[in-house]
Amino acid sequence: MTGAVHFALFAANFNTAINQGPYAEAHNVCFYCHNDAGTVQPVTNNDYSAVFGCAPVDTTSIMSTMNQLSYHNLYDIWNFSTGRFSWFKNDSNPCDSCHNPHLAKRNWTNPKDPTLSVMSKPTDHFKLWGTTETMGSVYNTRYEPPYCSPSLTDREPGASPDAVSGRDATPDYVGFCTDCHNTTDTIYSTSLGRNLLPIDWSNSGDKHGLLPMDGGLDIKPPFAATGDYVLSCLNCHEPHGASNVMLIRRWVNGGALSGTIPVYQGNEWGYLCRRCHLDDLESGYSSTANAWYYVHHSSADRPYPGPLPNCSTCHGPGPPSTNPIDCDQCHYHGAVVDIIYGGNAGTSRRSF
Repeated sequence: MTGAVHFALFAANFNTAINQGPYAEAHNVCFYCHNDAGTVQPVTNNDYSAVFGCAPVDTTSIMSTMNQLSYHNLYDIWNFSTGRFSWFKNDSNPCDSCHNPHLAKRNWTNPKDPTLSVMSKPTDHFKLWGTTETMGSVYNTRYEPPYCSPSLTDREPGASPDAVSGRDATPDYVGFCTDCHNTTDTIYSTSLGRNLLPIDWSNSGDKHGLLPMDGGLDIKPPFAATGDYVLSCLNCHEPHGASNVMLIRRWVNGGALSGTIPVYQGNEWGYLCRRCHLDDLESGYSSTANAWYYVHHSSADRPYPGPLPNCSTCHGPGPPSTNPIDCDQCHYHGAVVDIIYGGNAGTSRRSF
């Protein structure tokens, strides 16, 4: 540290030569504090699953959380924000895209108080977001806060006592995240080597958004078959980094995922799905966990009732039970699947 740099900082704001993690303290001035071993003033920051989701503590700083399998790539944020937001300059810090450091408050001190917001919406940088813009104020009862602790009696965030207080204490993360992750802006991922999938939470987009549901009998409490729910982005995703791919949380709907999701292409995605949906084991169909014949072919809400004309159309050669389909072939943001009922009886398009 040889003296003040841009913005009167004591160290370089962000090293734009670092286009992927893992991150070190010198890569970002924020990490001199938001780092377990920060040389200026170490600050404890647990991940979202712990602070708001009642999970046991895992990582304890922003830098350590971001140095996991998946993370919000700082270079990509900087690259996207430069020229996209009038207030963001070439030498601005990528963390500022979501946080105004002069306004941010300590939300971890009381997760149930949305006025203690740490976020500023990128297109509205000079005020805090979520203090009044909550999932309850925007979606009312269409947002059902997931369970928080394993007792399955309280709700997110922070063990809120009931659904009403939970939705009123949860910032409108959909409005916040879709300020960038939408169907208009293109965000390139250096780590993936491609553009990120567009996110459409409108009534013509994903069925976990405002798209009216076309079923739902195979879901767990607190969700019900008669509901028509809108999920918060942070019901499934961590904002900074995660031990699973695609920022998938380690703890969802009152419990830990039963395994990790190490790759994008694979059936490990079922570990996330079974936090809210019944797999073969929990439906009583079989003794196999993270198998999904029941919801696809046997339940009352099944999309593929038999007899089917040709199992190999989807499963390839061999018995389907020994040749399951990777979840990501059908389930991803923006996916639309043609579902054939009883051979030629008709089709139904479902968005996932």
